[in-house]
Order: sequence, then structure tokens, then C-alpha cells
Amino acid sequence: MDVLQRKEILVGVDLAYTYYSTPPKEGLPTLLLLHGCPDTASLWCDLISDHLLPAGYGVIAPDLIGYGASGKPEDFKQYSLADICTHLRVVLLNEQVDKAIVVGHDFGAALASKMYSYNPEHVAGLITLGTAFVPPSPYPFNFEQIKAMLEQYQGYCSMWYFPLFTSEDGAAKIEAHLEQMFTVLHGGGQRMKDVLCVEGGIEAWLEDDANASAAVLPYAQDPEFRKAWIDRLRHDGWTGPLNWYKAITGDVGIDAEKTALEAGRNVLDVPYLFVGATQDPLAPAAAVQGLQSQDLLKNVTVKNVEAGHWCMLEKPDEVGSAIVTWLDDAHRVVS
Repeated sequence: MDVLQRKEILVGVDLAYTYYSTPPKEGLPTLLLLHGCPDTASLWCDLISDHLLPAGYGVIAPDLIGYGASGKPEDFKQYSLADICTHLRVVLLNEQVDKAIVVGHDFGAALASKMYSYNPEHVAGLITLGTAFVPPSPYPFNFEQIKAMLEQYQGYCSMWYFPLFTSEDGAAKIEAHLEQMFTVLHGGGQRMKDVLCVEGGIEAWLEDDANASAAVLPYAQDPEFRKAWIDRLRHDGWTGPLNWYKAITGDVGIDAEKTALEAGRNVLDVPYLFVGATQDPLAPAAAVQGLQSQDLLKNVTVKNVEAGHWCMLEKPDEVGSAIVTWLDDAHRVVS
């Protein structure tokens, strides 16, 4: 992130955010880049340095709460997506950005969706990678109902890691087996499906020491990448990252969901680019079709990439080119 200016800001009384930014060239919009679990703003390094900055676009890339240099509250109730959207609004105002194109991956894609649903006045356009737009829902979280729905529509439950992630000792179990966690997350789509999408799969994988040396995808074979990932999560821990999941399963912020739905924010009417990862079992690229069939996406462009969950790491040039091409075509509309 050396090409950007590092900044810190207090949101509320004592919650610190660290983010990295640079202004756009005249007439071009700024992108707000939201990472997922268990990443930081550095997830976007290649996209920023090799694609967005050369094209003149502005960037704001925060370490979201629970990650990196930002605050890490231990109470999961502080991880309401509605509250985090309010935090991001403060960041945008601090940068004197009235409207941004919001970009998200993984949990960041859900957060980007909520930025539109909760603060549409600050969203000029939306880009999500892997995970399609998540419209507001008035229903409490119910794992059994979600599991049955996923099994019906995609043939398997892609959320079998939730029981571990939301358990009392989930963070401790993952922290004790960071090497195994690295190899399951960066071992490719089929491994993620075999481990994360079956009951008890993640628990069994972590407990087998042999899995610490399992093969990983080419981008993750870089020893420095692996070391930085493991060192960071050993230092920061998994309590913060898992609090995002506990906030969802604990229905923190459900009132904001109901309000957004009542306001019609389930219909996305700003320009939207969906980059689907065809080998990602956690977020099947076909999910966008259901939203299209319900006429919830008024101005959508779909670009599929043959890659797994971290498509921007596996296919950086393809993803970066797709985003800049869409921006170059759409920025006159959304800037």
C-alpha cells in the first residue's frame, strides 16, 4: 500500500479506523474497497497499483474493524453491518467524497450491498467479486432453513463452516492451526467445497497436522505471502474476524434490514458490476441469475472469471481489466 497515503480516524468515541487513500484525476470517481475474511486493505494491492491508479481512479481502502491496524472490539454486537456502514460514511466524509463506487469481496461484498441499502446517497455504483448483491431481509438468521434452501438450489450447503466460526472456542481452534487454515482457504475451489461445505469438514481438516503441508494455489506458494498471512493472524487473532459472523447469526442490525426493505432498497438501481468466480463453491457465480430473474438489478454487467474464492489473487489481470473496462464505460454515468 506504499503508493497510497495511510490515515487514521476515530469513529465514535474510541473506535479507530486505518485506511489508505489517494484522490482521483479530475472528473473520475473514487472507489471504496472493502475486503472480506480474513483479509485487510492489502488484498487490493495489485488492483490498486496495476489497474486503478494507472487509469486515474481514486481509492479509499480501509482495514475494516477486527482486522489489520483498525480497532478490534471483542463484543460481536459492535459488528453490526449498519454500524460499520456508518463508520464508512465517516471515512468518506473525512475524504470529502460525497459518492463512491463501492467494491466488495466476500464479507466485503455483503457490506458493500448494505452501503447501498442503508446509505444510498453515498453510493454511485457497486462492484462485487464472487458474492452477488445481498438485498435486505427481514428474517432472523436460521441455519437449518438456510441449509435446506442451499441444498435445494445448489445441491449442497456452502455454510458448514458457520458452526465453527460462531462457536465459543472457534477463534482458539483456528489460531491453534493457522497452517491448516491457510491451506484450506488457499488450496482451490474443490478443496474448499470438500472441507467447508460438508458437516464437520473444517474441524477435521484443522485437527490433521498433515494438512499443514497440503498443496496450495500458485499465488499462495510465495513464502512471503504465506508468512505474512500467518504472522498477521497469529498477532491479530481470529476473534475480530469471527465477530462478523456472530453478528449475522445473532441478528445484530436486523431492524436496519427491515427499514431498508420497507424503503425499497432490495432493488439495486445504480450501475452494478458482478465479477463471478466460477470455481468458488462458497459463492456460486450463478447466484446473480436469481436476482436478475426477480428484476432486482436494474443496471447490471456480469463478468465471470475461471477462478476460486480469491479471484483477484488468482487472476489479477483478468479481474483488474474487467473492473477498469467497466469503469471506463460507466464512470461518466456514476461520477
